[in-house]
Amino acid sequence: MKKIEEELYTPHQKNVSSYEGSFLDGSFKRMSKKEWDNIGGTVNKVRASEGYKVNTFRELINEIALVTISNRNYEMFYRGQSKDYLNNQSKYYSDRKPKSTILPSICRPDLKEDGSPKYSVRKQTIRERYEKLFALIEFINKSKKFSHRDEYLMSLFQHYEICPTPLIDITQSLRVAATFALKTKNKGYVYVFGLPYPNQSTSYFIDSGIILLKLQNIMSTNALRPRYQEGYLVGKFPFDRRKSQFDDLSNRMVAKFFIDNSAGTFWDEHFLPMPDDVLYPKNDAVENWLKELKLKFENQYRVRK
Repeated sequence: MKKIEEELYTPHQKNVSSYEGSFLDGSFKRMSKKEWDNIGGTVNKVRASEGYKVNTFRELINEIALVTISNRNYEMFYRGQSKDYLNNQSKYYSDRKPKSTILPSICRPDLKEDGSPKYSVRKQTIRERYEKLFALIEFINKSKKFSHRDEYLMSLFQHYEICPTPLIDITQSLRVAATFALKTKNKGYVYVFGLPYPNQSTSYFIDSGIILLKLQNIMSTNALRPRYQEGYLVGKFPFDRRKSQFDDLSNRMVAKFFIDNSAGTFWDEHFLPMPDDVLYPKNDAVENWLKELKLKFENQYRVRK
């Protein structure tokens, strides 16, 4: 995915007022400055920031409204995470500012025993994941006696967590993103990405190296999860079996919000988090079908290997 190079409007560029002096002696002054000292916003600055802190969902809505209306060249999409994964974490990069990184599952490092990700992923591991991914696509197409497009099956695999893919889950529901951000902890992050405006159910943007899929439009009506989550998938296009800087969705990061629900006041009676049985509805026919096919594939693939 090609990086956004132009200047952006971000929450850090808002005018912040401060006051000094007194009304009594006539020395009262109101001063206004931008939080980034009038320097324009860029993707790199957003990625390197700690996240603009918001304490309520209503505040988040208002801040994102400003971001959206001030960056009209892009359609805004969201993603919520409980942790902000950063690059440049080894001693070798100690002179560099850590920045957010959002990679597709097929390019992510394996996890350590404590659940934290390893620093890097081997090229061979990525190649093996791609090999298994395309083997599963071939298996399903043969079992159905007709062919689905690779992008369609990859979107199913990713959204239903069947196997690693080169696609990344995003949404146009701010409520869904915030729910995922606070799903396991009281603090989390909501990212805002600027992408080209979709032109079809599956949109290809060759100049930007992006594929964008609207799940509600490409999946059958008995696929419940993508409809409830207002799900989209985005990835680098065309696909290849190598990890590169263009796999990283943070190249399109327009804003980063740090949300804090430590006081239990982020949600209110009008804006509540999405319940688990809505995010992960039971008796999703597509999910059951995929899991059944995956089990058959795993048995066959194990024997073949």
